[in-house]
Amino acid sequence: MVEGEDKIRSTMSALAILSCRPNSHPFQERHISLHEAVKIGRSVARARPSISNGIFDCKVLSRHHAMLWYEAGKFYLQDTKSSNGTFVNNQRLCKGGEESPAREIFSGDLIQFGVEVMENNRRGEKITHGCIIANITLYHQDGREAKPA
Repeated sequence: MVEGEDKIRSTMSALAILSCRPNSHPFQERHISLHEAVKIGRSVARARPSISNGIFDCKVLSRHHAMLWYEAGKFYLQDTKSSNGTFVNNQRLCKGGEESPAREIFSGDLIQFGVEVMENNRRGEKITHGCIIANITLYHQDGREAKPA
């Protein structure tokens, strides 16, 4: 082992990678450091999308849609009273407008924020607003992938 490698590993944060699925509203792959809980939500004035955060330019997400965090060696996702829901492997975490219990998630899970919404524009044409659908890859602080047991 290289001298200092232990020190570097001990300061590394857990990592979540969200990869866009073909049926998702398009977004750039995210690499989110989980040294603290991370908000997942819709882009607003100050909160702009970036490859290192959980903010998306997507109309069907709530501003404070969900929380993603790492605690005691496990990864968790919680819906924070979103209107259009949060799903893990196609299972909705709670009813709309309710806060869900924390749900443990694993590398390889299919994560969905919101649902596809259709509306009519001013000319009476139907417009579809897609939701965020991603494969999630999760890494512990020591670099091991967080696969289900």
